[in-house]
Amino acid sequence: MATCGIMALHSYANHPRKGTLKMIKYAMMIHVPGESPATYSTVYDNQEYHDLYVGVDNMEMGAGLMAQLAEEGYEMVNLCGDFDDETVKKFIDIGKGEIKVSAARYSPEELSKLEKRASLKEFGFISYMPVVDRIGRLDLFSEECNTHVFLVRDLEMALQAAAELNRMGIDLIELCSWFDPLKTQAVIDAVGGNAPVGSCAGAES
Repeated sequence: MATCGIMALHSYANHPRKGTLKMIKYAMMIHVPGESPATYSTVYDNQEYHDLYVGVDNMEMGAGLMAQLAEEGYEMVNLCGDFDDETVKKFIDIGKGEIKVSAARYSPEELSKLEKRASLKEFGFISYMPVVDRIGRLDLFSEECNTHVFLVRDLEMALQAAAELNRMGIDLIELCSWFDPLKTQAVIDAVGGNAPVGSCAGAES
């Protein structure tokens, strides 16, 4: 899989500030037992966009991170499917309603597939990034969860990323909130029903 040459991989805790340039700031928060932003995070950024992909050990740690993201001017936060509706509402309150917050949700058919999986260690996430000219990829690894993020600019590229995740034998795929029901169904079709697919589009607030 070709990767985008401008993507960066380093700790969120050590990420340098970008001066006064206004950037669109997005975060994807993943529940990964035993991990924290200092040990499980990666950043993609350029002059226009700053994307943070980050793991937290529990919901309390997530709430603390959410407060930090609010202070740092993030406009949107997506959450993996482990975050329930009550937590989503709590995070919206932490952001004082100024940050769009949503968590991945599954259709009944996809949820049934998810519940039958023996392992959920290999986690794929497809994220919309309009400035990439080819699929970008970021990876995070731990004993509990290996996260594989694919950055795409359109649906065609997203379907290519989904096919690659399928070839990798991924356990589940979640999609950022750009993926409405029609786009989500296209991804489901692309993986041929093998891995369950959920999207953050359904519960955005």
